[in-house]
Amino acid sequence: MGHPFQVGDWVTFLDEVGEGKVISVRGEDVEVLAGEFTRVFLAQELIHRDEQVMRWMAQTPVTQKDLDVRLSAEPTLPSHQPAKLGPIEMDLHLHELPPLHREASAHEKLLHQLDHARRAIAEARRRGDGRIVLIHGNGSGRLRHELEQMLRKDAGLRYYDASYQLFGQGALEIEILHRSK
Repeated sequence: MGHPFQVGDWVTFLDEVGEGKVISVRGEDVEVLAGEFTRVFLAQELIHRDEQVMRWMAQTPVTQKDLDVRLSAEPTLPSHQPAKLGPIEMDLHLHELPPLHREASAHEKLLHQLDHARRAIAEARRRGDGRIVLIHGNGSGRLRHELEQMLRKDAGLRYYDASYQLFGQGALEIEILHRSK
């Protein structure tokens, strides 16, 4: 049974975060250029990236279904606390972070981004914020993968994709679970 992949197709990885361009097909083996690296996948581990569907998703407004809204009969009292406008956002793109030395390797750059993510989460915890958004961008998926590995190790955090409408596929929203003392 053949598969529909051809050289030049854009694909998304089925069991991991990332995407790339097909550069060769040999039987069921599909070689994909993902960022700076080439990897070989079995055809069943890949999904065609349908540009028409991606455009439709980007243009379709996000709706909240089954939201239980109950109006309160009680008047609201003015608050003396500043309003929270939403989660703090931390852009982890290298051009948004303090610069590294010119000869920094890709690994050093990744560690630099992860360090800033850790610091942002620690600062949000210190201030008592309930959420933070880490903007990792779309690229090869390496930074996102490493962020997820880091976040999984912390039982005090829960994470998920941030708003597609606001950030596309390039951000994670982290919920900081505060424990009572």
